Amino acid sequence: MASEPENKPPILHILVVGFHHKLGCQVEFSHPPLVAGSSGRNECPSGWKYLPTLALPDGSHNFMEDTVFFNLPSLFEPAASIYGVSCYRQIPVEKLKIRTADVTRSTVQKSVCILARLPIYGYIEVKLALIADAFFDQGDFSCTELLVKAYQQLNACLLDEETHRPLRHFHVGLSLREIVLHWRHKSLMLFKLLLLQRRVVCFGSPVRGMCVLILGMASLIPRLLEKGFQEVACVRTSRPLSPMPDFTDSLQREAEAVAEAEIEADVVAEAEDLTVVSSAASAGSQCCNSSGNTSPHTTPNSQSHDSSCPTTTPTHNELQRVDSTESGTSAGGASKRNGRSSSLTREASVDTLASNLAALCAINPDEYRAPVSIFASGNLCLPYLSLPYMDLLSDPMVLSYIIGTSNVLFQQKRQLADVLVDIEAANLDVHDPELRRQLVLSTEDLRFMDYILKHVQTPKEDAEGSEYWIREQFQGYILALLRAAVAPDIKDNDHFNPHFMSAFKRTQCYQEWFDVRPDPEFFEALPAGHPFSGTLSVADMKLKLAQTMQNSESGRKINQAVNNTSRAVGGAISQAKGALSSWWSSITTAPANSTGGMASGSGADSDSNQNHSHMEDSIDGGAGPSQQPQEISVTFQNHKDEAELDVAGVSIHMASQLSEDSLEEAQESPQKSQGIVEIGREAELLDKVSQGEPATTATPAQAQTQSQSLRSGCGSDLALSNVASSTVDHNNGDVFIV
Repeated sequence: MASEPENKPPILHILVVGFHHKLGCQVEFSHPPLVAGSSGRNECPSGWKYLPTLALPDGSHNFMEDTVFFNLPSLFEPAASIYGVSCYRQIPVEKLKIRTADVTRSTVQKSVCILARLPIYGYIEVKLALIADAFFDQGDFSCTELLVKAYQQLNACLLDEETHRPLRHFHVGLSLREIVLHWRHKSLMLFKLLLLQRRVVCFGSPVRGMCVLILGMASLIPRLLEKGFQEVACVRTSRPLSPMPDFTDSLQREAEAVAEAEIEADVVAEAEDLTVVSSAASAGSQCCNSSGNTSPHTTPNSQSHDSSCPTTTPTHNELQRVDSTESGTSAGGASKRNGRSSSLTREASVDTLASNLAALCAINPDEYRAPVSIFASGNLCLPYLSLPYMDLLSDPMVLSYIIGTSNVLFQQKRQLADVLVDIEAANLDVHDPELRRQLVLSTEDLRFMDYILKHVQTPKEDAEGSEYWIREQFQGYILALLRAAVAPDIKDNDHFNPHFMSAFKRTQCYQEWFDVRPDPEFFEALPAGHPFSGTLSVADMKLKLAQTMQNSESGRKINQAVNNTSRAVGGAISQAKGALSSWWSSITTAPANSTGGMASGSGADSDSNQNHSHMEDSIDGGAGPSQQPQEISVTFQNHKDEAELDVAGVSIHMASQLSEDSLEEAQESPQKSQGIVEIGREAELLDKVSQGEPATTATPAQAQTQSQSLRSGCGSDLALSNVASSTVDHNNGDVFIV
């Protein structure tokens, strides 16, 4: 492997990555060349074999432009990372001034990429976006002088500003306000998820928002980007993997050096033993000899054992440390609780809470040994990861990670993730029930996020609600969390969710921070417990209920059921309104009047649209009123009474031949009818009619009761034919089907 160059500028390389219709993604230009001594075209080091797939993300052809943040392991240092920023553009071929033979499609897809030694993603993005636009506006991709000048000027700018404000560039472009407004209370869940060091896969396209979310949440941990981002892409895999640099030779040299140091230590220890034994033998005292033989042999051997196995004693101390942090002495815990009883039950006024949190935010993170090294020793942070790197995630040496991807195959590999984060829907999919309990926000946590949201929605420049202000609030929150973790009073853990605190104390990052933590006197001077602890209120209960309905599985099921029910009820109400409107229009529209309804030869008049059926059928037996011919008129009517609005009855009215005036009077007063017989009854009434029994046996009151109990669809056609045939042979009458 080539040696690392002596001069280390902030910007290592500037690249152009293009998509070839036959070869796929490839590096078309690099300055300085990625491979020393080459032309810098179409070549990549073996350790960065899949660099082009990171610069051109999956699904990028669906967008005209995008920005990608990614991390790479260093080619020269096993414990160092390289940080990449890529600006992707897609333009139509009509904008090209010089069209080469490899351009065979209607659009051209390329990325201008920068590899840097510092994780200043947003700062580089601002500069690189202008460079990429100017490079594409040229219309000639063979002119790379612009990129060379940009590389030189960007390095000169960073070297000049590096001594003045070295910490200002790390947080540029990581919009925390957008993250908080989009994720709301779930922002704190993501923050606590980082502290647990679990396997997290974020999915989204375009990828810039996903990368900003991952890096923005990491920036909330004090000093993490500045001091704790060196090993975010470094892992010593259990087997050689093509996407990763091979440090086998360097590891072998390190192992040989360690072995030689151990041998030298053993030789020195043996020489010391011989010296002590010879001096003791010359003394001539048996007691002195025995003491001289035991003490020298015991002490140097124990020292050499400690030097050869330096992890034995720390492991024992570590176990004792965990026991001491999780269970303090009962007397000390009781005194602490008694001394802080008033602080745990104080009223949660906004002024009081803000002042308590402000006191924590004012402390310099260096005083409590920030940062908490979340990404180190096999714990990775890769804002974007392409498909060729999938095998890296399943390596046993990779302990945890948070990655971003736009390839759907990562979603289908469910065993790769403890938590799947949907960027567009702002949803966390957690399958492990224990992890779900650990991520539940306590009442104090909900108050904290509600306080932040209140100010973020109405921000003030460089004050409440600004980017710097949000970062300060989380700085105070994590200090309170660390203070509760080391406090002997376990009750303080309840404010941050005891399930979360128990899991956090078992993480590697907490154990490493605990080794270098400040003295206990430092934490005793801080406010105890959660800065937003206090008595419950109605607002707290509403907030807790809303959070439970949004994030718990049962709450999501209830929301889905309510939505489905509301849609079904809404559809039913719409149908009922339509039916009621149609029915009302039918009863308010007057039926067609028949002028010659009782005249001979009048036909049937039916109006089906308004549900008013009127049919008159007169059978004329002769001419002249003196002959009194038998006539049967059949009329279909709907009941007009309010009590009978939903009843379509059918009845037969038989009476003597009446005049038109008397017939109208009889229709208006059903009580004056000679008889009403129901046609939907059993056949016995129809048989009686057919045998010649007078139809007037039923009283008008009985007839009205029978007609009310009748419903439509009673087989009226068949009954009508039977009754009509029987009434012709008897008294003259009218048949009314009502």
